Amino acid sequence: MYERLLVPLDGSLPAENVLPYVEELARRLGSEVILLTACRPNEPLDRPLRAYLERRASELQSLEVKASALVVQGDPAEEILTFSEQNDIGLIAMSAYGRSSSGRWNLGSIANKVLQRAHVPILLTRASSLDEALSQRKMSRVLVPLDGSPLAERVLPYVEGLVKGADSEVILLRVLEPFVLPGYVEAFVESVLEAEERKDWKQKREQERQEEAKAYLSRLGDELRGKGLKVKEVLEVGEAAEGILEYAEANSASLIVLSSHGRSGITRWVYGSVAAKVIEGSTKPIFLLRVGSRL
Repeated sequence: MYERLLVPLDGSLPAENVLPYVEELARRLGSEVILLTACRPNEPLDRPLRAYLERRASELQSLEVKASALVVQGDPAEEILTFSEQNDIGLIAMSAYGRSSSGRWNLGSIANKVLQRAHVPILLTRASSLDEALSQRKMSRVLVPLDGSPLAERVLPYVEGLVKGADSEVILLRVLEPFVLPGYVEAFVESVLEAEERKDWKQKREQERQEEAKAYLSRLGDELRGKGLKVKEVLEVGEAAEGILEYAEANSASLIVLSSHGRSGITRWVYGSVAAKVIEGSTKPIFLLRVGSRL
């Protein structure tokens, strides 16, 4: 699943903060690492940049990681996407930060384009310094938000692969949005039930909803435990993106795993209001799988 890791770099220190994560993954999973940078079509191939990539590859090799360097010419995002599709890449690992707009290319803007279009899973790191990256790279607590849909569950095999050989706790998180009746149902309930009866009825519906969610999490947790994983199930009630971010911060999650469905949505959650908020608001690394990515 993760035999080959593609790591886009732009020559900047912020972009290099992805390397500790890559080293940890590659050594643990036995992955091959390909460091890639792209010169735009109107730029000559940059020998110093090639030498830079080869030095970084050599550093990984000294840590017993199979690594190589590649400089290509073309639009950076297009080259990353094309290479990943044509070369059986299992994971694209990149920093959310790179050069400023005055540099060769801004990895941050490239990351946004790759996030929107890649059919390969993406590990997006947010570390602002090498020390922060070194402290975060161990996947001790992997947070997996789920919305109750089969599409969201498709991320679970990827989680199994990510934590292979690691002493990780997988946290299955379900954030239930507040219970709100459609207007026409609310009007009907008000017409047939007294105020106290309505209150009792709503409380019963909410309790049933939470029991269903707990049973759902328990079923998935048992399946993962049966495969040897350490799993914890958590149910929260509130706004989805806010609940995910708050839980991740309060419980020192080392990675947040999200599944998305193209550009339009994250399973039952609206992509713009949940996944984008989590990606933009999180200080934690993000693993993003677009539904339809290959195993």
